[in-house]
Amino acid sequence: MITESFVNSCLSLLLNKKSKVKRSPALYRDVLEIIKFYETKHAFEIPVSVKGKLDCLKKTSKMLLDGRQIDSVYDSLVSGKYKQYSDFLHRIITEDMKDNIFQDYLKQVRLRKKVQSLFENYDELQHVLDTIKMGSFEAIDDLVEKYEITIKKLFSNMMESNRQITIEAAASLDLVKDDFAHVIEMIKKKYESKNTTSTGFEVLDSYVMNGGYEPSRLYIYGGGSGAGKSTILSNTIFKSAIKPINFMEFPDIDPPKPGEIKRVYIYVTMENTIEESLMRIYQGMFNKTLPQMLYDVTSGIDIKKEINNILLQNHSTIIMKYFPAMSISATDLIGVLDDVANEYGKDCIAGLYIDYLDLLKTDAVYDIYRLELGHITLSLKTLAVEYNIPVVTASQLGRAAYKIKDADELNLDQMSESIKKVEHSDFVMLLAKDLTDDNKVWGKVGKNRSGRSNLGMEMAVNFEKYLFRDCALRSNPNRSNKVSAKDSCNAVNSFTGFGDMTF
Repeated sequence: MITESFVNSCLSLLLNKKSKVKRSPALYRDVLEIIKFYETKHAFEIPVSVKGKLDCLKKTSKMLLDGRQIDSVYDSLVSGKYKQYSDFLHRIITEDMKDNIFQDYLKQVRLRKKVQSLFENYDELQHVLDTIKMGSFEAIDDLVEKYEITIKKLFSNMMESNRQITIEAAASLDLVKDDFAHVIEMIKKKYESKNTTSTGFEVLDSYVMNGGYEPSRLYIYGGGSGAGKSTILSNTIFKSAIKPINFMEFPDIDPPKPGEIKRVYIYVTMENTIEESLMRIYQGMFNKTLPQMLYDVTSGIDIKKEINNILLQNHSTIIMKYFPAMSISATDLIGVLDDVANEYGKDCIAGLYIDYLDLLKTDAVYDIYRLELGHITLSLKTLAVEYNIPVVTASQLGRAAYKIKDADELNLDQMSESIKKVEHSDFVMLLAKDLTDDNKVWGKVGKNRSGRSNLGMEMAVNFEKYLFRDCALRSNPNRSNKVSAKDSCNAVNSFTGFGDMTF
């Protein structure tokens, strides 16, 4: 409901000259959209006593959106029908107020913006509820499907609203007039090493990326069938989970107690069943072939104990979830993330790994498959922002990927079906199995919003053990020579001035 208190706080938020809160056209548009929403929804009655001041707020927002200055807005308002509010407007323009009060005002705007997003498909929800109440549905299958689609839209609208809020917070910055504090905090949160999740490969962490997977980013490994998409996903999970973290480097983090979980890796697969995923994790982690792994099982070796000895030593765990292909959407993953957050805490989630993108279904119905894939990719990006975690997934490449002879021949236009998968992601690495060597995979970093791109990679793989043994950077995509992981790190140290620091 629109109250006089809310209208007053909005006017203070928009007009106070001493406020350090970031004010942008997006904020003015949000206020106007909130007013329009409440005016058009009969369920929310606006008191008569508030309507005059609400009109004043609407006019204020429009003038600020047009680029008018605060003094000009004030002069215009008090020269006309809003003269009765002149003393009130002058007071809120000039008074001293604490930053936390303005932040609270901003929070109230954001909350009402979320309410608006929840009611975007209110009529659809009402229709479904009326159908249930009246018993007028034709078949229960249709009813359940319609209800699920409607509820998922509600979640999707909320997620998109949160994503827009995050983006708008740093959408513009006046380097002289604006306060940098909020943006600096965003930079720290995203780029501090304690907030990154290792890929498990030194070359990727230290040379290609800024320490590993970063929060709120979407990473895609693209490859043809048999190129190692699932294998590299499982490898980046367990190699990171068993990598020790020196908590002494982060004095603001309390050292974990014995057995305490500080890192949770969520692995959602629609490609391999739970037993297949467990076998592959175990084989890669302990360098075992399938016969060796089966021997361990049949000879009575405690597989759980073997894995836990390593994971708990490094205060980490891996949670695996299997769903049939095309049975869940990006919105359904919210429940998975929330369950983990309730169990271990939201800050403990190291990343969400999905095998793979093309096997998710969309929340909306599209006539063209490429549009569905674009929607799914954007939804995964929204999840990454909403939960402030890296989301790592894989996707299929087109037919040309099966004829690749070298990393040079890998290109982003080989991403099958939808280029939107590339546009909505932050990082894309293309994979292709060598035509003559079953233990070699070519790779190319085609897109990287936070690090180096257009880099050729050569990876030594043992598919019998589901293990990427080594990931080496080629010094030049047009030459066959390569740079080892150690040489890559030394190159970074030299460039950044850290000298002979070892990794």
